[in-house]
Amino acid sequence: MKEYLLLLRGGIPMTSKTEAENKAELQAWGAFMDKLGKKGQAAGGSPLVSGGALVSAKGILSEPVKSAAEGIVGGYLIIKADSLEKASEIAKDCPHITNQGNIEVREIAPMPAM
Repeated sequence: MKEYLLLLRGGIPMTSKTEAENKAELQAWGAFMDKLGKKGQAAGGSPLVSGGALVSAKGILSEPVKSAAEGIVGGYLIIKADSLEKASEIAKDCPHITNQGNIEVREIAPMPAM
């Protein structure tokens, strides 16, 4: 199986939802991650802290993306799948989609021998 990076963009922030909505979302995440784990498809991932910086030859720009509407990356998952199509199908079941977010799916290239 290949590994794929799922970049979780946008979505409704937890601070904009009720306690019941957040609890339901966390339960959905638990079920989703449990399902991936049982199928041997989970390889890692974490939520990201708000803020950050964009580093380029022009310098450092703090907080280049400031809101979910701008497509801030709020977290990532690394999953295992046989193809981009199968990884995309897995991403469709992610609770982030029902939270009005979107997910960029990218194959992780193997490191060349050094």
